[in-house]
Amino acid sequence: MNSKQILADSLEKLLMKKNLDNIQVSEIVAGTSLSRKTFYRHFKDKYDLANWYFAQFYEVTFGCITEGLTWEDALLCYLNICQEKYCVLKNAYASRDINGLRGYDIAVTKKTYEKYLIIKGADINTETMRFAIDIAARGGTDMVIEWLLNGMKMEKSKLVCLLKQTLPNDILKYID
Repeated sequence: MNSKQILADSLEKLLMKKNLDNIQVSEIVAGTSLSRKTFYRHFKDKYDLANWYFAQFYEVTFGCITEGLTWEDALLCYLNICQEKYCVLKNAYASRDINGLRGYDIAVTKKTYEKYLIIKGADINTETMRFAIDIAARGGTDMVIEWLLNGMKMEKSKLVCLLKQTLPNDILKYID
C-alpha cells in the first residue's frame, strides 16, 4: 500500500468519529507508521488529503459518465458509495472550511460535466452553457450532500430521478 493510501485510511478512521475540522494532521500521522514530513510530501493539508480520498471513489462512480456509463447508473453508483461511507462523508462534509470537501466536490462535478458535454458534442463555452453547468454542479452536489447529512431518507432511485428531472435543459438534452 502506498503512503497516500495509508494516510487516507488513517483519515477515514478518524472521520468515523469526528468532523474533519476537528482532526489534526498529527492525529492522521499518528495512525500510521509514516512521518509528518511524508504527509506534507504528498498533501498540503488535511483538506487536500480529504479531497484525494474523495477523488478515489468519485472517479470510479459518477466520474464514469465520461467513459460510457449512463448518467443514472453513475450517480446511483456514487450514492451507493455515499451510503456505504455515510459516517465518514457526513463528518467530511460537515466541514466549514473554505478548502473543505464541498468545494472540491463541486469543482470535480463541474469538470466531469464539462468533459461529458464535450464528448457529446456540446459547446461548453457559451455563457448559457457555462451557467447551466455551474447550476448542475452546485445544485446537484448540494442536494446529494443534503440527502447525506439528513440521513439518506429518500430512496436513491428517487433522488436520481429528481436530480435528472431538474437538470437545466441545456444539459438534459445531452444526457442519454
